[in-house]
Amino acid sequence: MRSFKSSVKHYYGLVQYRLVLIMGILLAINYLHASNSVNTITCQSHGQAFYNIDGHRRTMETTTIAHAPGFTLFENAYWKNYAWYFVSSRPWAFPELTMVVTNVPDYDELPEMFHNDGLARVVTPVEMADLGLDLEDVEVLDGSTVSTVYHLVGEMFLGAWRVYTSVLVDPFGKAPQRTPQTDSRSILDQIPPISRFVFVHAPPHEVQDHAKLNMNFFDHVFPGIPFEFEDQWQARADSLKLFRFERVMIADRWSGHMAYTSKPMDYAFRLPAPSNWVSDLKVRMLANYQGPVSLKDPSHANSKPVITYLSRQEANHRKFNPETHEELIIALKALEEEGLAEVNVEEFSDADSKDEQVAKLSRTTILVGIHGNGLTNLIWMTPDAYGRSAVYEIQQPGMYTDDYAIISEALGIEHWIIGGRDEELE
Repeated sequence: MRSFKSSVKHYYGLVQYRLVLIMGILLAINYLHASNSVNTITCQSHGQAFYNIDGHRRTMETTTIAHAPGFTLFENAYWKNYAWYFVSSRPWAFPELTMVVTNVPDYDELPEMFHNDGLARVVTPVEMADLGLDLEDVEVLDGSTVSTVYHLVGEMFLGAWRVYTSVLVDPFGKAPQRTPQTDSRSILDQIPPISRFVFVHAPPHEVQDHAKLNMNFFDHVFPGIPFEFEDQWQARADSLKLFRFERVMIADRWSGHMAYTSKPMDYAFRLPAPSNWVSDLKVRMLANYQGPVSLKDPSHANSKPVITYLSRQEANHRKFNPETHEELIIALKALEEEGLAEVNVEEFSDADSKDEQVAKLSRTTILVGIHGNGLTNLIWMTPDAYGRSAVYEIQQPGMYTDDYAIISEALGIEHWIIGGRDEELE
């Protein structure tokens, strides 16, 4: 017979074994639960972007789906009388609010204070109730809302779109996401459709550029989606109702600059995104194009690169003197005469067909031009399969800005800056 002492030791050995087994099972269950629910990286440092891939939240609390300074995608965000309320039992999981929204409606105005509690707050459900705000007594704005303004397509929209499409990429390779490698559908068909574009602090004339490129872009890519301006939002504020946004992308230019970058979309472009995050926009832009420009992609080994010189000689400023302009054309045409490239000289005007402009840029392998808004057209270039795509941006004396370099790099296109601080244009 076993002694009492040995029996006790045997018993406690079984208990310890059972406890270890139970703890192991509980940890495994907890791990499986966690891996199937939320996949999050959060950081509140100034220059950081992060993900929160969480497609199945059941509560009415606010979730940060994706964030980069100046561009934040929320689920279940609340708004009342120009104040945002982000409701969460985990307030530490939110980005620094100055990186989300500021109190500067006009980019040219310097703020006395970038942020205050009357502009945006992260509150717990209990604090929300203490404020007299009932999460069940809300007017719901269904679908996805994009709130943005200033340098609309080339800056704020592209930054917002990069963050919005980043949710299709799993940064850890754990979740079976539908990416362009496994899904041939347009990226526009893979993400929740946008229901409205909102310009809370702007009247219509501030959103429309003189060339009408902004409206042309949205009419082609997001046909029929309504625009809302400051008048509609003043009426919503005056109603003193609490509104809940099913999803909202807040794009704030000053918040982007709060990360101390030269352009507000810099950190947004650092988020990984599907390879067709912009090219599918171009497909929609040219869906009904029937003009003379061939849309055949020239990016194959036996094709000559297509060089487009985008002239500004008819502009009021930032242009070559006539002699330098002609010398550049002669040098480029020499490449064509040697059979090394196809060369096109273009000078787009407000009266030119916008579809024609996009079509010409879609064939462009190498874009050459003086710094100016026309270089935003580089977003329509088709990155060359053989790595030949490039932008050569010529800057005036004393200038150095990497506005367009940031966009080029985000599209996988090399960018060269010529002139600027160290050289003078003749």
